Amino acid sequence: MVDDQSDLINSLSGMTAEAESAPVNIWDLDGGSAAPADTNAPTRDAGEAAAPMNSQIDISSRIGDAPARKRRTKTRLLGFDKSDGQVVDLFNNPVPTPTRGTRFPVGWVIVVKGPGRGESFTLQAGMSQIGRGEDQTVSLDFGDTAISRTNHAAIVYDPESFQFFLGHGGKSNIVRLNDKPVISNEALKTGDMIRLGETTLKFVALCSEEFNWGNESGEESDDVEIA
Repeated sequence: MVDDQSDLINSLSGMTAEAESAPVNIWDLDGGSAAPADTNAPTRDAGEAAAPMNSQIDISSRIGDAPARKRRTKTRLLGFDKSDGQVVDLFNNPVPTPTRGTRFPVGWVIVVKGPGRGESFTLQAGMSQIGRGEDQTVSLDFGDTAISRTNHAAIVYDPESFQFFLGHGGKSNIVRLNDKPVISNEALKTGDMIRLGETTLKFVALCSEEFNWGNESGEESDDVEIA
């Protein structure tokens, strides 16, 4: 009997030692006793991070840690954002336009042929020079190099006689009025065609004996701008 008990104790001790020496797979732990390791299961590298036991991720806990996205600046269509953060309503508070001296047009010239076709220029009392320069009243800088930079021709409105005249500026290129060369000052009337180089201008008069700015006050207007 004693021998049988000794053999039983030795047998149990051997089984316990074998169980303790067997490798334990942590993926099989479920809060209880360790299950025998599966030798056929794929092994993980030592540097590979262990996956969480719970497959559900608390997304709400991570939102607070995420960096805030850059917000795009919204553009207001009906106002401008000033430096003080207030918005100006353009409809109720229109931006004031700069004031300038009163201009009294006496006529116009319109480009009907050549470079710049469709452009128009306002004429004032006195002399209106025609050329390619920016300082010219009629600045025809559209690529027609046959036009001189300054004073290729000039249109004059005389507020005393209410008449328009076309003059040649003394340049080598010819100025033509209704296809005829201008040699001296020629009278202008509405619908006349002025040709310089490859550009043709149509003249339209506003002021005449029937209408002129001096008639509004009963005397010659001193406010008419001299070109």
